[in-house]
Amino acid sequence: MEPAGDAVTVLIGRVVKAHGIRGEVVVHPLSDVPGRFDVGTEVVVGDTRRVITASRPHQGRLLLAFEGVADRNAAERLRGREVLGPAVDLEDSDAYYAHELVGLPVRHVDGRDLGEVSALIELPEAAGYDLLEIARDGGSWLLPAAEEFAEVVEEGDDGALVLLVEPPDGLLDGEPEVVPPDAPDAPDAPDAPDAPDAPEQA
Repeated sequence: MEPAGDAVTVLIGRVVKAHGIRGEVVVHPLSDVPGRFDVGTEVVVGDTRRVITASRPHQGRLLLAFEGVADRNAAERLRGREVLGPAVDLEDSDAYYAHELVGLPVRHVDGRDLGEVSALIELPEAAGYDLLEIARDGGSWLLPAAEEFAEVVEEGDDGALVLLVEPPDGLLDGEPEVVPPDAPDAPDAPDAPDAPDAPEQA
């Protein structure tokens, strides 16, 4: 799983902040592919190839250390940087890249058409989850990007992918809360679930 030469890379995470004084960083993972963040794996952080030298879970995210990043000052310089890994063939997998969710039709488990995924919105670390923006009828509504609320399924004879959702109680109240594009304020995000797992992504 080492990106080398002209290998195609995809976004697998983002550095949130430095952690401690030994060069570790908090990384928000955007991939569920096994081995993505294993020790010894080579990734691209910003525009630099780096080898992961330590990896452990931390409050729903990851603490990573990289070769050549030995102190807090070096770690601080990575804040906000994208972490890229090699593209892998997910054709026979239940995992999906985060960007592959954008454009998927969204359907309620009861059969209602709820729109189409238009964006993945990252929330602050304290929220514990991100949001999927769902476009519908000229506006949009927001769904927690959590496995307990959404999953990608195949429907129809052609195996078309659909995001099948069961939103939290009260989020839709029978109809999705649609926000016109020129509305001054977006709807309040729903209360954060208790540390949900992200939907199957890669």
